[in-house]
Amino acid sequence: MDRIIHREKEYLHRFNLSRTRFHFKEIFDNRYAKMSIDVLKDLSEEVIVSADNFYNKAETLYWYFMQTEDMGVAAEDHCSKTIFDIQGSYDIFSSFLRAEITGQEG
Repeated sequence: MDRIIHREKEYLHRFNLSRTRFHFKEIFDNRYAKMSIDVLKDLSEEVIVSADNFYNKAETLYWYFMQTEDMGVAAEDHCSKTIFDIQGSYDIFSSFLRAEITGQEG
């Protein structure tokens, strides 16, 4: 999540300036897609569902950047709106994960 938010200006600038897409792979790389079933089987349903929701939203933004022909402000607006949604999903995921790790809710 930090890469998506903190590097937003950098990756949008690079995208708008040169239309290159190579850098998005590093920005949107995630460990969830590489997790084995052995790791996932020990997680609660809430954690898995919230992780899946978060990572799917991030993947949707990645796919947008890899496919879009939008330029400048249109791409920036889409990114900002999507990051807001991703942040909400991340907060829910983090909350469930923290509760599972600590044994406390909230």
